[in-house]
Amino acid sequence: MLQCPDCDSIRIFCDPPEGNGRCSVCHGTGLGGLFDSTVLPILNGERPACEECCGTGQCQTCTGTGVVAEEYEISIAA
Repeated sequence: MLQCPDCDSIRIFCDPPEGNGRCSVCHGTGLGGLFDSTVLPILNGERPACEECCGTGQCQTCTGTGVVAEEYEISIAA
């Protein structure tokens, strides 16, 4: 198993290091930002769910485990 490249941060005291399993967009809160959706719900005191994790707060690449299979390929867009 390999460290998940898409988690919010790394657990450094693990051997080998692994991701923390949290969504890197909302940092595990499950809430979207102030500009993720329309302004109307924010004016009513509501915050929309994070569009990346659909409100779960978990990294979608590793489903919150912090590791991915060794077959997982990291692709970098050119």
